[in-house]
Amino acid sequence: MSVHIAKEKSVVVGVEMTGGKATVALIDKQGWVHQRCTAKTLRGRPALATLEAYLRAVDTILTYAQTEELTINGIGMSIPGSLDRSARRPVLVPLLPSLNNFPLCDFFEARYQLPTTLSADVDAAMLGEHRLGAGRGFQRPLFLTVNAVVGAAFLGDCQLEQKQLQYIGHVSHLPVSTNGPRCSCGKRGCINSLVSIDALQRMVQRALRRGDETSLTLRFQNHEYFSPQLLAEEAERGDSVALQIYGELGRWLGMALSKYVTLFRPDVLILGGEVVGDNALLLTIVRNVLSTQHGTGNPVELVSACLGRDAALIGAALAQDRYSYSHAH
Repeated sequence: MSVHIAKEKSVVVGVEMTGGKATVALIDKQGWVHQRCTAKTLRGRPALATLEAYLRAVDTILTYAQTEELTINGIGMSIPGSLDRSARRPVLVPLLPSLNNFPLCDFFEARYQLPTTLSADVDAAMLGEHRLGAGRGFQRPLFLTVNAVVGAAFLGDCQLEQKQLQYIGHVSHLPVSTNGPRCSCGKRGCINSLVSIDALQRMVQRALRRGDETSLTLRFQNHEYFSPQLLAEEAERGDSVALQIYGELGRWLGMALSKYVTLFRPDVLILGGEVVGDNALLLTIVRNVLSTQHGTGNPVELVSACLGRDAALIGAALAQDRYSYSHAH
């Protein structure tokens, strides 16, 4: 009984940084969030000023942990960008450029005297999904997340893939269409430029300019803003433009996942992010594209992510040294 209590009292401080805010939480090995708080991201400031609000949130969480007599095993952080694993620091964080090359882990360890790890957001989400979510029981999961950018992560033999970096990471530059829109990397037709939230919004705008009949027009006239949820609602109602966009979205995702299957030979494909959610219609379209590309003889299972918006937060905590992912298997 005492061992069970000790496990419940043992937690990691998870820190998920985004362009809008940071979420700081106390998370145990089962992924249970004991307490959380948020801090607004102060953009356009030097590194220490950017981190100031985050540090106050960490201080608040640590005070709560002390009050509850929780044991803190370390800090696990997630960033929306790429990182240097050996130096344990960000390399490129487009939304928070002042953190580029900042010694983030060393800084947190010196301040809090706690072992600290750093993960890219999509890698952290993958770890969370594999340990506690949709990827449980699989050996070679591939995770694709569709938000403001499209990110990808692949896990083989309990190790995150680090070689084909143009195709995985915070932003995926997997080429899908030679005639697609120009991506931030300078090339045309990357999956990131075809199915991100901005890409969906461009599809809607093109339909409106053509004068296509759609109930989206009325919703925008009522001062609603575009969101993936709004588009999903209209697709469920059978709106022709929303369904057309979902068809295009599913086609690009299916083509991308087909290429990932060829590249990495995953045993499961996990789709997550705000654009995808738990969308049965979209999953059906993607499955149909995959079947067309690969036939039905050797299907790869396609599932929705389970942990939602907490995937990267939980995964960052699980990636922390004492919650070492490799030791969990």
